[in-house]
Amino acid sequence: MAIEYDKKKKYSPEELMEMAYQESLFSIPEHDHKPDPLVGAILTTSDGKILATSHRGELRIGEHCEFTLIERKLKSDNLKGCHLYVTLEPCIDKVRKPPKRGCATHIYKARLAKVYIGIRDPDIAIENEGANELISKGIIVEDFHSDIAERIRLSLAEFINYKEAQKLIIQQEREDKPIAYLKQAVINTTIFQFSKTAIDEFIKNSQATFTYPSQAFNDWALSFELATKDGETIMPTKLGLMLFGEHADYTLSHTIFKIELDYGNGKAEIEDFGGPVATQLPRIMKFIKDKGLKLTIDRSSAKREIVSDFPIEVLREVVANAIIHRDYTITEATNYLYIGSEKIIVRSPGIPMPPLTIDDIRTMDLPSISRNPKIMFVYNRMGLAEARGIGLRNMKRLPDRGFPLPTFNLIGNILEIVFVRDSSLIPELKGVSPEDLTPEDREGLFFIQQKELVSVKEYASHFGLTDKTAQRRIAKLFDKGLLEKVGENRWIKYRIKN
Repeated sequence: MAIEYDKKKKYSPEELMEMAYQESLFSIPEHDHKPDPLVGAILTTSDGKILATSHRGELRIGEHCEFTLIERKLKSDNLKGCHLYVTLEPCIDKVRKPPKRGCATHIYKARLAKVYIGIRDPDIAIENEGANELISKGIIVEDFHSDIAERIRLSLAEFINYKEAQKLIIQQEREDKPIAYLKQAVINTTIFQFSKTAIDEFIKNSQATFTYPSQAFNDWALSFELATKDGETIMPTKLGLMLFGEHADYTLSHTIFKIELDYGNGKAEIEDFGGPVATQLPRIMKFIKDKGLKLTIDRSSAKREIVSDFPIEVLREVVANAIIHRDYTITEATNYLYIGSEKIIVRSPGIPMPPLTIDDIRTMDLPSISRNPKIMFVYNRMGLAEARGIGLRNMKRLPDRGFPLPTFNLIGNILEIVFVRDSSLIPELKGVSPEDLTPEDREGLFFIQQKELVSVKEYASHFGLTDKTAQRRIAKLFDKGLLEKVGENRWIKYRIKN
């Protein structure tokens, strides 16, 4: 079976992503002893006409759908400039037995122009490698929208769990390669410097069968690269000391999470959170839940609507992401959280993970790429990290709760996220003086942010205006650099400019 489609219709990228997902559900497994992935793919012209669809094992058991499309169904076609939609990251040559080639090779040899990927392959030998190989060949790589990617991830839950389990026992590093930063031993330390409280919390939530201290724990710590051996001596790695060290910040001071609460009138409170990174999040949230989010906005001299306290779950996700995904090789900077009456700022060391850019981050529609998968694993097992993508989806819903969307900035190698606690402050974030906008302008700006994309007719209908008046108000916001256009001619819509 396969999905049905109109050969003459030009489908949108969103429609093709959904159709590729539906196609994946027809995949045919090839193994009895291990789970196989469900994978669907669609090849289209550059303007969205479908040339062919395929799913894993469609024509032959075990055959990858990219190969089926390019080398079987469309072998005689000139595919230069075409687009591919595939639910799982294409594999690479090194994971295929010769004479078989990786799907990435078939793709770039066919001279495709763009590949849309549902989720990255959880196989440790492929994750991000397939996408990077395509990019290195000049192919544009984009990711599926997060809601479709999440459904793909759910459909592959068994396969993903199987691959995640493999990661725990695979030793990637060869002896002739430099030891990665987090895998380096911390000299003059011992495994007994781990926090029993932190490890017991991990054991309780992950349902591990070992205790600490014990030989079983040592064996797990060595296999998971929390510890390493020097002869018969077991000592923590930087990853191990960072996650579970009783006084991790004594040796690795950059693991401290700095928090500043600004009460106004020159009054502030500063607190540093060190110790085990594995337990940083609940300690931080306990500190700020009552103090930080009860700071109120002084509206005595401005006409601003009263809004509720900032959503705690959004702040929790941002803090968790800063802990999990920061670049710990940047030792001269720490994570930082500022909470004031009008703004909340989070700064985390590390540029976006390639191939992501700051512009990709601003879309808040990202693939599941983790800079520190083992920290993510520990946080996930401890119930401190939600399913991937939930935090960003919560951010995108902020306008529904009366708050503007955040802004994302890259300051050197520091990623900064700025939230405002009042929708009337959106223009200030964009460098526009408050006096330059009327209350109607501000209300219109917030409406556009809530809707993400708005046409002149939609704007006019919402505010009960004529099209001409709506166009004039939108043009004013556009001229001030607050909006950008999407589409052309009569299909033009407007959104907040990043």
